[in-house]
Amino acid sequence: MIPEVDEALCRLLAPALPEGTSVRLEPPTPTWLTEQSHPSVVDLFLFGLRDDPRGRTAGWTDVRDGQGRVVGRQESARRYELSYLVTARAEDVYREHMLLDRVLRVATDVDAVPPDCLPDELAATGLPVLLRLADLGPSVLWSALGMPARCAFVLDVSAPVLPGVDTEIAAAAEELRVEVARPSAGRPAAPEPRRPGRWVRAQVREES
Repeated sequence: MIPEVDEALCRLLAPALPEGTSVRLEPPTPTWLTEQSHPSVVDLFLFGLRDDPRGRTAGWTDVRDGQGRVVGRQESARRYELSYLVTARAEDVYREHMLLDRVLRVATDVDAVPPDCLPDELAATGLPVLLRLADLGPSVLWSALGMPARCAFVLDVSAPVLPGVDTEIAAAAEELRVEVARPSAGRPAAPEPRRPGRWVRAQVREES
């Protein structure tokens, strides 16, 4: 799921950035401060992953084969929230701010990643990949990375994951037999119904 979310974000952001700007999945490093020249780069550093219980639902779905028989059951999708530190590197601070502004606009103009940006595995869930600007600030991360504070923000992504199919289920019945017979001898007859006729005893046997 993680590589698919990475790819979805790269597909979403790349068209909105100036030509020659690359999107990378690396943490910022202290060498940024000493490099003489740097290309324009937007970095998406994944630093947090946790369960998102708000998007979890109960129940399951039957999985059927080509003949319509149930061959497995699949639980409802679960959601996980991924937190990305978004930073930019360019020839000067003004251009870095411009790159961050482009990313911010793209990420906040929509509530979910557009379907045409989703890799096949995420698209197959049929559920949205949600985006939101996190309440958490990146200040704590800078000290952990050994860097002075820079302009950045945190983007949270809520992604669905379908659990595996459970195929440990009872086999489908191969034969269904229905028998109808009159009451056995010695048993009291059923009371007469209001309509003409007699009650009969029915048996249904299911064999697998």
